[in-house]
Amino acid sequence: MTRLLAPPGSTVRGFVVLFGLVLGSAICPAGDDGPVLDVSSTSVIHAAVASGLIDTADFEAIDDPHVGPLLVGRPEASDDPARTFSIIMFEGESGLTQIQFVMTAPWEGLDARLELAADIAGLVVTLPSSLPPMPPMEAGPVSLTPMASWLYSLFYESWLGWPGSGKRLVRVRDDVAVIMEGTPPETWIMTLAVDRNFPDTTWPGEWSGTDAPGVTEARQLIRKGEYQAARSLLEPLAEDGNPQAGLLMGDMARFGRIGIPSIQDATDWYLVAARHRHPRAIWALAAMITEGWGTFFINNLKGQLLARAEAAGSADALLVLGRTAPGVNYVRPPGVSASDQILEAARWGLLAAQHDIADRYARGDGIAADAVEACAWAIVALENTGPGADYLFSRQLFADLSSGLDDAGLAQARERAKTLVTGPPAWSPLRSSNPPLNIPAE
Repeated sequence: MTRLLAPPGSTVRGFVVLFGLVLGSAICPAGDDGPVLDVSSTSVIHAAVASGLIDTADFEAIDDPHVGPLLVGRPEASDDPARTFSIIMFEGESGLTQIQFVMTAPWEGLDARLELAADIAGLVVTLPSSLPPMPPMEAGPVSLTPMASWLYSLFYESWLGWPGSGKRLVRVRDDVAVIMEGTPPETWIMTLAVDRNFPDTTWPGEWSGTDAPGVTEARQLIRKGEYQAARSLLEPLAEDGNPQAGLLMGDMARFGRIGIPSIQDATDWYLVAARHRHPRAIWALAAMITEGWGTFFINNLKGQLLARAEAAGSADALLVLGRTAPGVNYVRPPGVSASDQILEAARWGLLAAQHDIADRYARGDGIAADAVEACAWAIVALENTGPGADYLFSRQLFADLSSGLDDAGLAQARERAKTLVTGPPAWSPLRSSNPPLNIPAE
């Protein structure tokens, strides 16, 4: 297999799209001898062929040098946009450890591909007890089965809500993680794997000692897709001014998990958390005010919000500001460079920033070139990468940046990597004396 690495300055997401089009298996994460899915490759192939979009002859075994044995299904070239997808099955010693379904543009025929994804997902997971309204489709109203509708709502949510660095949504059903990553108009990816508490960079996020009683339980219900049950726990807490509950209620209102999506309701709930300077709530207010899905344009209002979110400890906001050219809507603080901001976001634990700063150290872009430091950050990124779209890039980044080091240099990089991540600044939910952020949503 040809080994590709994103060119300097390119985005990880762009690399995923390029590699996914060249070889569908490329975005499958490396496997291990961990838990296997309760389904056989034969069953997956049978479900795929029954759709009429792919034939048995379109599946081939690949011994990938980076990820091991794979079974990859890609329909033959066709003018039918519904046949623009790949099915990747990663095979461990005891069975399938992961299944990925990858869709790429064009987006006509999306409903047929969603039904195929639903047929595959239905082999290993059941539906939540209550389904949210299905988001709109550009092609107009379509009739989807409940499983396809649920998957579409998760794809939509992973894409629409986070125009910054994080687009990874995790929902757990029957001990299986349904991992959604969306970056239209390029690609949508569904990964199925036995859950091992894989990270979710959208929401409900991680719980911590700052959660009030009931909030952690609500996070777990959201992760299972049980939104109404989570609402019954969160709403009274949010009405009482609890910032974590306000943030989660804002997310559910914004994404249409508890009814028709409402930006106004989401803003009201986010302001409950923003009064405490909750970093994710301020970030969410800025993310909602976005011209166009999947892209973050800085205007005067969002510049103010992002600066406040950065000050409160949002690594996402810090990375966006680091990648923003100073101008009318944003002025970088005196003595602070773009590399300084991206480095800080990397220290706070943001994977996209860790990829970025490793590449900057390797190329000497805005920062003194340092091969050991570059490799150290690549090690940090690899350790911070779970299943999904970023895994191969993290592995290849490390392979590239370690190849020029001798044993002593590599050992130095490994030691250095242990000290690089500090985590975000401590946030306390007790700062209720702060004045509210009365920011309207457009």
